[in-house]
Amino acid sequence: MGMAVITGGSRGMGRATALRFARNGHDVAVTYRSRRAEAEEVVRRIESCGRRALAVPMEVRRQADVDAAFTRIEERFGKIDYLFANAAIFPGLHPMVEQTWAGWEELLTVNVIGQWYCAKRAIENMLRHGGGGAVVYNSSISGVMTFPLASDYAASKHAVVGMAKAQALEFARHRIRVNVVCPGFFQTDMFQENYAGPPSEHLTKNVVPAERIADPEEVASLVYWLLVDGTYCHGSIIVADGGITAGPKLQESAG
Repeated sequence: MGMAVITGGSRGMGRATALRFARNGHDVAVTYRSRRAEAEEVVRRIESCGRRALAVPMEVRRQADVDAAFTRIEERFGKIDYLFANAAIFPGLHPMVEQTWAGWEELLTVNVIGQWYCAKRAIENMLRHGGGGAVVYNSSISGVMTFPLASDYAASKHAVVGMAKAQALEFARHRIRVNVVCPGFFQTDMFQENYAGPPSEHLTKNVVPAERIADPEEVASLVYWLLVDGTYCHGSIIVADGGITAGPKLQESAG
């Protein structure tokens, strides 16, 4: 079935995707930054499906951490078949004049350089084992559009889309597919930390045409399909946002 690496796999979309792979018969390695207990619980859930599992601490800001994590994963499992490059941060909404050099540096280090380096290590592994495999980057609807006060976050997520397209062209001949998902608003810890309460109500009433915040399982099924079954997808950018990027939310019609 092939094994999968899920970065940021202790919660949210990463956790849901890791469990989806396990239920479908795959071995899974999850990386985490600080949520060891949650990551170990994901491992127990994977093992309860009869699959091998590994939780690996990894600070995506540090190259040495990424190297150590992927070395450990390869020693345990051998070939990496699938990577969901999911670990990322959201700094909140801030006017451009209040954004800082340090904030931009951290955001780009995690969301772009860290994502790129995880994919580099996974693709190097795939090539050493004869090629074949797939990478899906987790971008955002902010990778194809943006909102006021989010120029820093949008820059990081647009960068993910651009590098994925270039990598898709580079590695297609090696039977390695690189694609991107761009989720909208999902019920994750990150969402609750930033949008719980009235902001969530505003989104469902005024912003999201589907009028609901999605469940992480919905993006997990999309990521799984794109990694495993989307065998002719190279450089695809798939949006899952309840209709936000299709156009303005339809209000009550005059008729």
